Order: sequence, then C-alpha cells, then structure tokens
Amino acid sequence: MTEDERPPPAVAKSPESMWEPLPRPETIQVVDQRRNSPLAIIAVLGLVLVVVMAIGAPSTLKFTKEVAGTPLAGPSVENKPNAAAAPTTKASPSTGNTPAKPRWQELTEANTLLVPGMQLPQITCKLPAFGRSADQLRGYYEAMIGCLDEAWKPLLVQSDHVFESPKLNVDDNPTSTCGTPGRQEAVAFYCPRDKGIFMPRNRVIESMGSNQGGHIMVLAHEYGHHVQAMSGINHGMGLKMVGMAEDAVEYLELTRRMELQADCFSGMFIGAAGGRGSITKALSNSASSAFRSSVADKTHGSVKHQIQWGTAGVKNNNTASCNTWLAPSSEVS
Repeated sequence: MTEDERPPPAVAKSPESMWEPLPRPETIQVVDQRRNSPLAIIAVLGLVLVVVMAIGAPSTLKFTKEVAGTPLAGPSVENKPNAAAAPTTKASPSTGNTPAKPRWQELTEANTLLVPGMQLPQITCKLPAFGRSADQLRGYYEAMIGCLDEAWKPLLVQSDHVFESPKLNVDDNPTSTCGTPGRQEAVAFYCPRDKGIFMPRNRVIESMGSNQGGHIMVLAHEYGHHVQAMSGINHGMGLKMVGMAEDAVEYLELTRRMELQADCFSGMFIGAAGGRGSITKALSNSASSAFRSSVADKTHGSVKHQIQWGTAGVKNNNTASCNTWLAPSSEVS
C-alpha cells in the first residue's frame, strides 16, 4: 500500500495514504507502565498512526519462532466485552438497491482482515533474557517482533494483504519522517511512512522499568498499528478524516477507534502467545494487566474501554472482536 502524506507537525505523522493528511502525527504515550499515548497520535493523526523505524544498531542476536497450528477464520463472537459480532459477508459492490460501501468503510469496518474474522495461531516465542541496556532491549524487542511477524503474517496474507516486517528503533532521541513527539507526548510510537516502531530506550525504561509484561503489551500495541497500516485500515481512517478539524468530535472518535483496536490486537497476541515458550502464563497475565495502567484521554479512550478492548483480544482471539469500527460510540468513548 502506498500512501502520501505531507510532513507532520512536531510529532509522528499519520499513515501513508493517497490523500493529503491533516497535520498530525500519531503516537502513543505510555505513562508509568502504560502503553503509548494519544497525544502523538493526535498530532500525527492527520491520517493515522505509525511504523517502526529500522534499527541502525547492529545486533548478533538470533531468535527462533515456533508456531503451532494454522490461522483459521474464527467463529462469530457474541456477548463478549466490547467485541463486535463478526459480519457474515464481505463488502460487495452495489447491486440493485444496495449501494456500494464508501471506500473508507471497505477499508475499515468491512476490511477482509476483520470480516468474517480470523484467529492468531498459538505461537511459541523464544526470547532472550530481558535487560535494560540498549543492546539487550533491542535484542528483546527484535525477538518479539519476529514472534509477532510469525503470528500476524498468515492472517494478512490470507486476507489478501501484503506483509512486511516493521523496522525498530530504540534510540534515546529518535527521528521519524512522521515527526517525533516529545517525551511528555509519547513513550512509544509508530510511523507508517517509515514502517517503523519507535521504542526510545530512555522513555520505556523510565516508564516501565523491568516490567516485561508492560514492554510486551506496548510493543504488541505498536505492532497492532503496523497491522492496521499493512491491511489498509489506517488509510481508510485517513480517507474518512479528510477535511475534519483535529479537535472535532468525530475526528477524535475515529482516533479512539484506531487506538482501541490496537489494544485489541495487542490482546490477541498476548492470548495467543501466553503460556508457551518464554511468555509464560504469569508473564502473559502481567501483560494483560498492563492495560489497567492506561491513561484516559480524548484519543485513546477511557481506561475502562482500553481494558475492555484489550481483554476482548486476549479472551476471544478473533479479529472480528476487534472491529471497533462497528461498535457504537458509547463503546469507544
């Protein structure tokens, strides 16, 4: 997917798309043991959020990934926390009295990744020992991204999307083509134009310390934005946002739908990897609990909803359960 965006303000910018994005970078802020913050996202969110930057530092770390099972279309999900029931049909062209869906809807609520719904395979991650140094942190994140790739690639390919592994940047003072949010705006962020995830070492360590569960949740959340970029969801939201003021009620609600979906995607990975390999049951529980350390704001939603969507991902492991685009406004406040 190729998307054009004009240079973002002083923060990460929205996804690459064919339209002229609003001047906002999307990033996510993590406070204490929290996930990325909306401030950057809002700033960058002319289009949408983020990608990982290529890590420039050399790394000799080798990691292996084992996947048990194959991803299949998941069952419809009913009566689950903040989980939208899986639609039974894909978006189709207009026929008779049924008009075709607008392009932004085809890319968001009717996206083939979300309809009728798919499940991540049970994945066994083998991670190196966690450490706070730049090399140790980079090695840990690289292994995690390798595991996330193994989990998400089959779903993206099966839903007819092109897969590409994100880049990673753990520099203390990173720069991205989307812009770079300040420390107070975001702890971690993703830039779609770079297709990179930015996890500034000084910020993540100050925010999460050695809480591995928090690091896993935040990185999986940022990777969720990468999934949105590769699947076209990011672009769809950008199309809908054209012409909207960044402080408009609808604009802010769209950013929350994007952020809460990334929470849900993060939860799916935590649930699929938990209890196997290096991500023990205790560690996966810690990662799930990290949603409770979220910060409420206009772009990421209430703590209640961040917990609910993250939990829906963990418990349901179904992309249909993460279809925030079909949820009523009351569920993404």
